[in-house]
Amino acid sequence: MIKLLWATLGTLSFGMLFKANKNKLIYILIGGFLNYLGYMVSYSLNKNIFISSAVCAVITTIYSNFMAIILKCPSTIFMFTGLISNIPGASLFYAMQSLESGNLKEALNQSVITIEVILGIVSGILFVSTLKVIYNQIKINIRKYKKERKKL
Repeated sequence: MIKLLWATLGTLSFGMLFKANKNKLIYILIGGFLNYLGYMVSYSLNKNIFISSAVCAVITTIYSNFMAIILKCPSTIFMFTGLISNIPGASLFYAMQSLESGNLKEALNQSVITIEVILGIVSGILFVSTLKVIYNQIKINIRKYKKERKKL
């Protein structure tokens, strides 16, 4: 639970660092909480870093898109700050440290973890973004169909 608290507060800190409007900080805080909660639950269920990172990215992307619609602002402010807690900084640091010390096996292990997290985050974002594009295209096609049908 302490990790969840720190991840949530870290998200809020980045919201302030990115100079988000004060009225949006509470929503950024909620986004960070949901992101890391999704990661913790997913990781406790499957112990797979890639899947857990993808799940938290899906949660954050969906939340960001809804908040953008509700608050009439760009979704990126919620997405980037929400995903901060999942950036693989520690594994990247340990990979570089191991590489520097000549421990190639550990450097490779940490590099694989870093790449898994990055690919999981990207996969989650792309999944939701693709669904959003498909949904919007279906809406457009339905409107066109109704409009053509009305003419007849």
